[in-house]
Amino acid sequence: LFLLVNPFWRNVESWGFNILAPGAKDKAQRAIFDRGFNETYVALSFRARDEKCLALKVYPYDWQLFAYLEDLEYGGPENVIRLGSCKDEPTSSLMAELLNSRPEFKSTKTMRQMKKTLGQ
Repeated sequence: LFLLVNPFWRNVESWGFNILAPGAKDKAQRAIFDRGFNETYVALSFRARDEKCLALKVYPYDWQLFAYLEDLEYGGPENVIRLGSCKDEPTSSLMAELLNSRPEFKSTKTMRQMKKTLGQ
């Protein structure tokens, strides 16, 4: 059983190594990444079109894609909107395409806030 439980460890380049441990990077590459492993739970948080997005990969299912829609009442909670799913790790361009297809996200976040402020 091998658990890699740091959300920032995606490959050996994302690890920090102690300069006093020569060869540690190569050992980690051989022992962990060259052998391969299944990602059983991955949560990617990023922005597309300046919207907060979340992609979840839970083994054995496809990636589940979500975006946060602000509650236009001041200080209200954000609502999670499911955008869809995909087999491969999602990209910002895919998320932007999915956001553009949803009526809730037709306007940009700034435009939605301006419309609320102006009472439209």
